[in-house]
Order: sequence, then C-alpha cells, then structure tokens
Amino acid sequence: MENEVEKEETSKFETIISILIAIVVVLGALVSWRASLIDDSSGDNDYGGIKSAVSAEQARALNYVNAYSDYGNYVNYWKNSRLSTLISEDIAKNGDEDPVLDAQVKTANDIVDSSSDMFKMRYLNRDRSYNIQRQLGEMWADASKKSDLDYEAQFKSADEDRARTRLMLVALMILTVSPIFYTLIESSENPKYKYAMAILGTLFMIGGALMAFLVEFKMI
Repeated sequence: MENEVEKEETSKFETIISILIAIVVVLGALVSWRASLIDDSSGDNDYGGIKSAVSAEQARALNYVNAYSDYGNYVNYWKNSRLSTLISEDIAKNGDEDPVLDAQVKTANDIVDSSSDMFKMRYLNRDRSYNIQRQLGEMWADASKKSDLDYEAQFKSADEDRARTRLMLVALMILTVSPIFYTLIESSENPKYKYAMAILGTLFMIGGALMAFLVEFKMI
C-alpha cells in the first residue's frame, strides 16, 4: 500500500516537472522571439536616424543658402535705400538740381524697388535690420513638417532597444538554467534532493520570466 502511494506521488511529481519544463520551453521561445523583434526595432531606428540626419543636414544647408541669398538681397536693398537718402539730402542741402545726382537717385530707387521683391519684408525688425535667425527658424520648422529631422530621438530609441535586447538575452540565459536543475532531479533517488532541484529550477524560471516581463514593459 505504501509503495503504491509512493509511486503515485512520484508519478504526480514527474508530471508536474514535465509541465514546468514545457512552460520553461515556451517562455524561452517567447523571450527569444521578443529579443529578436526588439533587436530588429533597434536596427530600424538606427536606419531611420541616419536617414533623418542626412535629411536634416540637407535641409540645414538649403535653408542657409536660401536665407543668406535673401539676406544679400536685403543688403543690396538697404545699401541703395541709404544711398538714395544721402544723395537726396545732399541735393536738398545744396538747393541746386544736378542731373547726375538725380539720375543716381533714380537708379538707387529702382534697385530698392526691385530688391524689395527678392526678400520677405516680414523678417525686418522695427529698426529695419534683417532678422535672419527668425527666417532660419521658420524654414527649419517648415522642413520638419515635411520630413522627420529629429535624428537624435531615433538614435536614442535605438540605444534603448539595444539595451533592452541585452536584458532580454540575460533573462533568456536565466530561463535556460531552469531545465538543468529539472534534469538533475533524475540523478538521485533522494526526495529532498529532488525537491531541492525542483525548487531551484522553478526559482530560475520565475526569475527569468519576471525579468523578461519587466524588460518588455520598460520597467527596468
């Protein structure tokens, strides 16, 4: 009778261990799959970061070219506007009409009129100076709407994903220790030894699963 009870308990124990081994195998497969996906995400973010960095440099270079081209037109506008004012003041001071000076004033005014159409007047400050930093800021904002230029955020995400991948692999390594203890159960007939190995295997399984859970939901 005692032998039958002992055999029944042994059978139940072996069944439980078999179930635990199956659970460890499934958990290991899931953790390995998630580590692979996170690693792929890291590569995608790296590629996206490089693409955004190239786009950002192109946008920055194009913005500087266009902004300083407008600034050059503004300088031409300001120079001829000032020239026209000084000549007009000189004519008014002398009180004599001078065809040459009149022609110079007309030429300067014509250049002023044509130059004023070649840059955006809204970038002029109250003192009539040109606010090129404001123009560059608006151009950068417009470029950011057309494409993703925040490459630093993507590189940061890639680094975070790489760190998560490493942690997932650590969790997988912890899980793989569990079946070793479950296998060692068969190496002895001592019940205390069997239970000790079962407990150690289960602790490693729980530890690996818990770590994978925390990594998955970014708690560590």
